[in-house]
Amino acid sequence: MLLALSVQAQQPDADFSYGQLVFPEQGVSINIEVAKTRPQRSIGLMFRESLAADKGMLFIFEEEVIQRVWMKNTLIPLDIMFISSDGKLVSLLSNVQPCRQPPCAIYNSHQPAKYMLEVNAGFIERTGITVTQKIRFSLF
Repeated sequence: MLLALSVQAQQPDADFSYGQLVFPEQGVSINIEVAKTRPQRSIGLMFRESLAADKGMLFIFEEEVIQRVWMKNTLIPLDIMFISSDGKLVSLLSNVQPCRQPPCAIYNSHQPAKYMLEVNAGFIERTGITVTQKIRFSLF
């Protein structure tokens, strides 16, 4: 399983970079926002009332370590994929629900990860993506 990623130059009036993820084996592509900075990663998909079926957010972290995420102020259920620096899916979280009131659960990647991809809940099941898949991507 290969994943191709292309990221366009950052829009002058936008905080995030944009790109497209393609899952060739599944014949699926999604448009993404790319969160590279700490403030972008901190906000992520918080406060959004919806996410189009063909959209997601890719988080790029400085270090490849066990990554942690919570659903505080996130209003929509998500599938979350953690990806190592060598392009391997190392952990999948399906149908992670919004945190309705504190304390919010904290989820982790179980394995070191350099990237995290958030998409609408149900994406992993619908596409058949598995933790054993190797991913290839490039940033432009």
